[in-house]
Amino acid sequence: MIRALWTGFAALALCVPCARAGEIDVRAPDNNAPAQKWFQTESKGGLRYGWKVPKRYDGKTACNLTVILHGTGLDWRWGPANNPIDVFRPDDIVVSVDGTSPGQGTTRLFLGAKDDVEAFAAFLTELRGNFAVKDVFLYGHSQGGFFVVYFAGEHPDLVSGVVAHASGSWMNSKTNAPVKKVAIAFMHGTLDPVVPYRQSRGSRDAYAKEGFTRLLLRRLQNYNHWPNAVRANECLDWCEGITTDDPEAALAAAERIASPKPADVYQWVTVAGFSAARAVLRRFDGKGPDALESVTPKLSAAAEALIKKLEDQGSKHVKALEKHLSSKKDLKLGGDWLGHLIALREDFRGVESVEAYMKKIGYDETRTAQQKSADLIFKVWYTANDPKKIFETVVDRIGDAFLVEGYPNELGEKMKQWKADAKKLKLDDNAVKKFSDFADWTSGWEKGSAAYESLWKEWKGP
Repeated sequence: MIRALWTGFAALALCVPCARAGEIDVRAPDNNAPAQKWFQTESKGGLRYGWKVPKRYDGKTACNLTVILHGTGLDWRWGPANNPIDVFRPDDIVVSVDGTSPGQGTTRLFLGAKDDVEAFAAFLTELRGNFAVKDVFLYGHSQGGFFVVYFAGEHPDLVSGVVAHASGSWMNSKTNAPVKKVAIAFMHGTLDPVVPYRQSRGSRDAYAKEGFTRLLLRRLQNYNHWPNAVRANECLDWCEGITTDDPEAALAAAERIASPKPADVYQWVTVAGFSAARAVLRRFDGKGPDALESVTPKLSAAAEALIKKLEDQGSKHVKALEKHLSSKKDLKLGGDWLGHLIALREDFRGVESVEAYMKKIGYDETRTAQQKSADLIFKVWYTANDPKKIFETVVDRIGDAFLVEGYPNELGEKMKQWKADAKKLKLDDNAVKKFSDFADWTSGWEKGSAAYESLWKEWKGP
């Protein structure tokens, strides 16, 4: 179980530009403001923030409010700069706010102190007075991501859902009963060099162990620490779909999540949000918590049709994997399926056809048993300065840790380099021979990932 002590880093986040404050008009919130245009102002508590309202906003009909929280070394301008108006929550009131504590220069921080929590609570209360607000959702990136989860624990009465991107949860984030009504989504790139992906996976597992059901991990394969408005939108759609009392809104959210998306501003594409969509649709089939009431036959039929499509897509992946891996005895290092299997387990979590297969091959218990060997690899990698010790530990343990995802990005290149320098490093002959295990692990990831991608790209959506 991993619960992060990370506070977030600025190194990579600073590479992402902020909007220039001078390019955004100063205007206090009012009901006659032009729609889908950013304005800037300052709260009563002295927090600078940008804000925009959706089309058809009249100040009388309540809309959802989404608040963006930036990472370390940044300020409120990060939101407008990285979350395009036509992409990010176009039907919501959107606010991007300064961190609650001063950083270096003009930058701001979101810290886990009482003053930060109370300042942010006062800010949300003020926004409810400035706008006609229905439900409140928080989207935090890096340090802002850690903070939104922490804040949900301190004031679960003030938020319906939070999305923590490229972060995880702080050790002192509350997990008591009141927080369990809040939808909590962890979103993370598997190649994040700033905050490791395993922080979010470990946080998800910790919350699941505490009995949280409104819980999601959105795995972004081969993505880094950068923001991503498209995938943040999917997670916020999940927050809305899993908490709303409106069946029509829930179904619309599931359809948006399940729809394949074109390349984003970084020319990156990934698998649709199968797990998130299936979780929302579970509210229609009565097989999960938070079942919806008063669902019309038309909506019920539409939900059932989409459920079938999702389950059929899961079955396609299972059929492909069963050619190589059909029982518990087959679940061992070797073969071309590894990248496919690990991705499928997380991306299709909750899809019944996939869940049945994972149970059949004993995936979860095997992966849990492998954590000890994986922890040793992580420990040696981050604490040992001796390439010989790292190399020999990895080749010795990878055969019992191959289902664990999130090893250091540079592991592959380093291992190849050290093997080439075997004589110079005085590597043990048996360890050099066992490099074949590492080679099998690498090959299984590469070929399995390619097979997985070829299948998920066939998905046409709802």
